[in-house]
Amino acid sequence: MDIDIILEPDLHPDQIKEIGMEAERYGVHGIWTSNYFAHWDPFLSLVPLAQATSKIKLGPLAVSPFEMHPLKIVNALLTLNEMSDGRARVAVGAGEGNITVMGLSTPKKIVLAIRETIEILTAARDNSLNEIYDGEVFQVNVPCDFSWAKANKPMIYGTAYKHMMMRMEGRVADGVYIGCTPPEIIDSAIENINIGISKRINPDQKIHINSFWAWHIKNNKEEAYRESRRELAWRARKLDKELLAIYCNPDECDLIVENYQAFVDAYFDRSGNVENVPEELCNRLCESFTSTGGIGDIDREIERFKLFKTAGQTQLSIRLHDEPMEALKIIGERVIPAFRD
Repeated sequence: MDIDIILEPDLHPDQIKEIGMEAERYGVHGIWTSNYFAHWDPFLSLVPLAQATSKIKLGPLAVSPFEMHPLKIVNALLTLNEMSDGRARVAVGAGEGNITVMGLSTPKKIVLAIRETIEILTAARDNSLNEIYDGEVFQVNVPCDFSWAKANKPMIYGTAYKHMMMRMEGRVADGVYIGCTPPEIIDSAIENINIGISKRINPDQKIHINSFWAWHIKNNKEEAYRESRRELAWRARKLDKELLAIYCNPDECDLIVENYQAFVDAYFDRSGNVENVPEELCNRLCESFTSTGGIGDIDREIERFKLFKTAGQTQLSIRLHDEPMEALKIIGERVIPAFRD
């Protein structure tokens, strides 16, 4: 199983380059840049890294066709791919956060819209968008020539939380990117992706299965939990009750859901203090939905990651937060060696 790294959206492109160069030295498979609404552009931010490295994969996570038409996504993707000698990739999804901030609407048929996006991206990448694409949601009204793109073809992933999206992406994408799914329920996700894969024109084609997993392992264990609590509002599909029930009793689930705004407040004030919810319960959520703890907890997290591999994942993306170079050093020295074949 390959290990990827996801970086914060507020890093300067020079910082991304520095971290990416070190990641390549450690044997990290790829770097993903986060696509947020008021931050560095995720495609442009990767250019210095593309020019300074030769092996590591790179791409933005995730780009929504509701904020950027598929034709413009593929323009940016192929440009980055040429500048990196064929190492670019992209993950596309509905993009709820950016869409909400910009007040943009989404169609009723979200799965259809993402499928059409992947079809347009794939056709352009393969330089076969030589006819008008007349989709129900997206259109390309003239034939497009992408013969200028000479590098190896970039990978196109779809992002998914729900099973219908996973099935569709398993059928049409190069990879499926599962959102924040703990190993206890990874089997059902893999099963649905495989249903889609079985319906491909070429079901023997290797399809990558990746997932998001947050990393809060630090030398200072107290700081690790504070950082992890700060980010809880965005974990487990925004603390979805169905996922909470795996680890919490009904009363605890109700308390968490009723106080969701307190988790959001803890993110925006950067405190990690969630009002009205016991710290012990918050810490349990950290341990359930992320890798949180001290250096002594790394072996436990490696064993958890092996559960993803056993289930059928081919890649795992570890999301870094504060002090990313320090976190990368820990991952590079302790985690990467555990997954070298």
